[in-house]
Amino acid sequence: MVDTVSDKRRSLLLVLTAALPALAMTHRSAFGDASDSIVQPESPGDAAFVTRAFEMQQQALQSGDQGYGAIVVRAGLIVGQSPSHVVLHQDPTAHAEMEAIRDAARRLGTRDLSGCTLYSSSPPCPMCEAAAYWARIERLVYGRTAQDGGSPQLCG
Repeated sequence: MVDTVSDKRRSLLLVLTAALPALAMTHRSAFGDASDSIVQPESPGDAAFVTRAFEMQQQALQSGDQGYGAIVVRAGLIVGQSPSHVVLHQDPTAHAEMEAIRDAARRLGTRDLSGCTLYSSSPPCPMCEAAAYWARIERLVYGRTAQDGGSPQLCG
């Protein structure tokens, strides 16, 4: 019975996630192209999600920006992603983590990212960790070794 409920929930999330990029397209003209369409990994898990964060890092470097990338995952599905846009947007707050959080919030239609994990190519700075805290992200994972940073904390 539990497996059936889990399978139904995952199927519903897959359907919803497939529809999210189309919904997000209406916001791209106002916010810029925050990310490419989301490609879900075949075998979701920390290693696959860290790999995707590093793919975002490569996009940043290829576009001439700082070498950082991040993604947001909920229920084993990528719901937000972004390379750094600090240089390209001339915005000191456009860190990859901030942009990925913004992308996830737009795609999900909510600022409450409870149940999400933020994966990034490096440890988040205090600003990004505070943003993850305020978005209610539950867990931070960063670096090639998928270091578990635990739940976001406010600097104090």
